Amino acid sequence: MKKYAFLVVAAILVVAASAFVIASQSHTESSTYWFLMDESGTSVTTTQVSDPASLCSDQLIEPDCARQYSESQTEIVNGVRTVKASEVDNPIDFRSKNP
Repeated sequence: MKKYAFLVVAAILVVAASAFVIASQSHTESSTYWFLMDESGTSVTTTQVSDPASLCSDQLIEPDCARQYSESQTEIVNGVRTVKASEVDNPIDFRSKNP
């Protein structure tokens, strides 16, 4: 009987640990990334910046300096994080060029 009780407790611990792993993975999805725009201000580049404030002003008229995307809107291609083609026009936030 002790043998079965030990197995039941072990199974419960495994299930509980799995639940914590799944919960922690869902919280990492909230990462965001800033990508600079090309010189014409029309295409997103693969150049990432942690804070575009020094390069770009606030939201003015057009998102022609930098755009922010969530992790789910990006993918890693050949070791480089890029914005998915279907998400390019759906930024979370943007910055305009300094006047």
